[in-house]
Amino acid sequence: MQQVDSEDANFLFIEQVESPTHISLVYLYDQSGLGEKQVRFTHIREHVRNRLNSAPVFTQKIRRAPLDIDYPYWVNDEKFDLDFHVRHLALPQPGDWRQFCILTSRLHSRPLDMSRPLWELYVIEGLHNVEGMPKNSFAIYFKVHHCAMDEFTAQELFQSAHVHTPNPRQHESSAQHIAHLPRRAPQPMEMIVRGLVNNSVRSLRLALQSVSNFRTLSKILTRLSIRAAQNIAEGDGARESLTRFAQPLTSARVFEGAFYPREVFDNYLRRVPGATLTHALLAIAGEAMRRYLEHHGELAPDASLQALLEVNVRNAGAHALIGNRLAINQIELHIPVTFPVGRLQAIYTANRELHSIENAELTSFRLRSLYENVPAPLLAWLGRLSNQKNSPNRTVMSSGSLGMAELAGPDMPLYLLGARVHGFTSISPLYSGCGLMFSASTYADTVGLTFTSDRNMMPDPEIMRECLDEAVAAVARLKRTGQAPKRPAKEKRQAGKPRGRGGKTLAA
Repeated sequence: MQQVDSEDANFLFIEQVESPTHISLVYLYDQSGLGEKQVRFTHIREHVRNRLNSAPVFTQKIRRAPLDIDYPYWVNDEKFDLDFHVRHLALPQPGDWRQFCILTSRLHSRPLDMSRPLWELYVIEGLHNVEGMPKNSFAIYFKVHHCAMDEFTAQELFQSAHVHTPNPRQHESSAQHIAHLPRRAPQPMEMIVRGLVNNSVRSLRLALQSVSNFRTLSKILTRLSIRAAQNIAEGDGARESLTRFAQPLTSARVFEGAFYPREVFDNYLRRVPGATLTHALLAIAGEAMRRYLEHHGELAPDASLQALLEVNVRNAGAHALIGNRLAINQIELHIPVTFPVGRLQAIYTANRELHSIENAELTSFRLRSLYENVPAPLLAWLGRLSNQKNSPNRTVMSSGSLGMAELAGPDMPLYLLGARVHGFTSISPLYSGCGLMFSASTYADTVGLTFTSDRNMMPDPEIMRECLDEAVAAVARLKRTGQAPKRPAKEKRQAGKPRGRGGKTLAA
């Protein structure tokens, strides 16, 4: 039997009806090149069946310890039912992007069944009127719990089911079969005894860690204390009124976004030598949020909006399927700077090494250093409080006005059973205190930029979508200048205009 570690267990403990902690991947497919040999649901279902041994998450479930006295365990699901996990849906008519976003929002709002392996896959047909895509296109929505893997690992796992050729026969040799040892279910008394021993050891390690990391822990505790004191001194809702996205979560979600040509972002980066795509994405997401708050008359003149950037800190030697290896980097979005190049320059100047795990600010926010030695009962208790106004989890997450996760896909086209991937994106869970999450993905010549939020916080996702289109259009209007930013030699991009829903051209 294998026990869930502290960072993964935290995603189980903080899960509530209004804040499920699963992540989702959305892939759009163009099968026009297949002619009459269309991809059927049964083909995809069989393809998934053939790959069940590629990762233990597919056939193993969670067993929690009595009273959460210890971290949960992964055990085999003796009654595994593939048909429960792989499902078939048809998009309501007219089968356009709006209907697809509504359906995706509903799927992402539903928690996973904790008594089964924590994943679901939906084949969604009927994408007949998504602009930029041919009729009979389809999508796959893949949902997996965050305790099993992070967005980066989920993408790597799901992408391994694809190949770089439209020949469906190539899939037969691409499947990876990994032998997984049986994981027996521990007995309740065994879990209690193990929990008592483990908690004693963790408490000792936590005390030693606190001494050896006194400066870092003092800085974190000081910040949390100051924020909590401000909340109490300013009264109910005073601090949360900075943005609507710091309010308590409900169970309903909204999803929207678009795919844009990579050339638009490349041209933007030429204006600030040294800046990376991550800097550009933060600048554009910040501008979209600024426009949205301004539209609702909620943008304070001296607003200071922050982004919480998810960073993959998995080292090169770590196994690809080992849980979560995430850190959070807090980034100032420089909202008062309204000129696109000026904001990009400000973000880049203040954060030249966004993905460096040696960055002091990043290190202080590393989830693993916060949770790895916390006794399970304490971590579970903090999780149950996570959606309350002054909880530590919410205080930490409310330091960011929005969250951002960036996934890098391949430059060459991907195919699933002969159907070409048109684009992909991810959907992150929302956290109490940070109710707006952006997801960016690069694939071939496109950049996907989507967002999800709570329906009560964002009842009008179409307005935020317009704000996002306007932010990208403002960047697209910049005149070409200088040389293209340095990028890996394998990247070969084509110029184009910004595209909206499934390829709709934005007004220049």
